[in-house]
Amino acid sequence: MKKVKLVVSVLWFLFVSISSPLWIGCIYMDMTGHGKGYAYDMGSEADIAVLFGVILLLLWLLAILPVFISLCKTCYYKRKSFTCLPFLAFIGLFVVGIWILGWNEFIKLFGYGYPT
Repeated sequence: MKKVKLVVSVLWFLFVSISSPLWIGCIYMDMTGHGKGYAYDMGSEADIAVLFGVILLLLWLLAILPVFISLCKTCYYKRKSFTCLPFLAFIGLFVVGIWILGWNEFIKLFGYGYPT
């Protein structure tokens, strides 16, 4: 049963880590009041977008933190020097997620490349 839990944890960690660039970009857009894009003036809808961004941030943290802590704990019990492996894996998979999304599309999520 422990191996099944570990496999499911690793698969979930892979999925969330690879999708994190898009997720973080959408959270940033919402929290800055640009939930529909940077070329669109949201007006009074910006408050709702900020609230939606906060909710998305909490959901992302709920999706990544428990499995990250569980994998760090598992690696720690295997060997103390393996504790940083989940962190390094997250960084590597985050970069893979940016590569899949494309650098230009990733950076556009943060408002670069749009006329002001």
